[in-house]
Amino acid sequence: MKTKLHFLIIALIFGFFAKAQVSITGTGTGGWNQPGNLPLTSTDGVNWTASNFEIVGDANMKFSEAGTWETTGGYSSGTTAPGFPSGTVTINGGSNIVGTLGFWNVTYNTVTKDYLFTPGINPNPVIKINGGGLAAPVQMNTSNGIAYAKKSLFFAGGDVSFNQEGTANQWGGAFPDGPVVNGGTIPVPVGAFNTYFVMPTLVGPAEYVFEPVVVSMIGNFSGSGWGTDLDLETVDNVHYTLSNWTPVINGDWTDTEMHLKFRDNHDWSTQYGCNAGGNGSNNLALTGISQNGVAGGGGDIFIPWGTTYNVDFNRATGEWTFSDGLSAATYTNNKFSVFPNPTNDSWTFSSKDNSQITSIQIVDVLGKVVSTRGTASNQINIDASNLNSGVYFATVNSANATQTIKLVKN
Repeated sequence: MKTKLHFLIIALIFGFFAKAQVSITGTGTGGWNQPGNLPLTSTDGVNWTASNFEIVGDANMKFSEAGTWETTGGYSSGTTAPGFPSGTVTINGGSNIVGTLGFWNVTYNTVTKDYLFTPGINPNPVIKINGGGLAAPVQMNTSNGIAYAKKSLFFAGGDVSFNQEGTANQWGGAFPDGPVVNGGTIPVPVGAFNTYFVMPTLVGPAEYVFEPVVVSMIGNFSGSGWGTDLDLETVDNVHYTLSNWTPVINGDWTDTEMHLKFRDNHDWSTQYGCNAGGNGSNNLALTGISQNGVAGGGGDIFIPWGTTYNVDFNRATGEWTFSDGLSAATYTNNKFSVFPNPTNDSWTFSSKDNSQITSIQIVDVLGKVVSTRGTASNQINIDASNLNSGVYFATVNSANATQTIKLVKN
């Protein structure tokens, strides 16, 4: 009887593990989800593999043995950072494995917890997005060689095309979606977009969609609790705002400060927190420049409770501002003008209602500040002769208005 019971227990244990699904979760495989976006397969319930999959984003990953965070682990303390291409996993702990972008094979042993990544090959046609003010062509992601996506792209504006690497295939069309025009381009405005592309098939031409990015806040405030997003509004896919917001602490939590982050598309793949230093529980600040999520997202942004805020997040520059919601300051689209634009040597900024401009900050398309001017005049001239040719963004402020203006330097 004991022997039968012993074998029954063993059978149940091995039956359980045989059904458990091992996967890889993290922004390196498309997001911190459970189970992970990359399922592994096994013939014996111990050795799990995946072939020719793509590591994307910031390449952060962990192994998930049963689709829960308690059964998920990163590389152990005995593994050399960044835990790639091989190491040992500590379940319910460990550090994020930071891979190398590209296509890889992986093996993972659920008994020893050892893993190994080896170079794979890209089995799919390579589709890239070109133009529109992008610093370089951007390769789109695909799992099947038919449907492609690239989210959270910020376009400085201009003509965009989809191109297939190694061929003369180029596709364009009308904005924001439609069947393609062979050899054409798409006039894409300034803004942040999720981009989708479907290869041509026997039953139809290639198609595409430019979808506005959703920017939201998530944090320890009521209605979120680090689990639900509070969406911001936008009229131009550059400035994202929320008016007269009075946050209160979530449930029975006892945090003495509000802390939060901005992120795209309700996902941690692209998140925006405070730059290293500067802001925290001991240094509350109502404005700052965020760190882009593809580099880790920075720390939480710390804001005092007990105030009604107007929230402004500039998706082009990463600047966040929490202003007094009871004041008259607003974001506007047409308070200021600039000429000449494009320019060869300088821009002149003017207030349309003759109010005084208090400050101007100019950044490039990567968010790097190239000029800052504090002033008190209704017309300001800024020298651009030393700037490289390209697209820039100016944030112009007065006592009661803020506006972002796209600039072009010839």
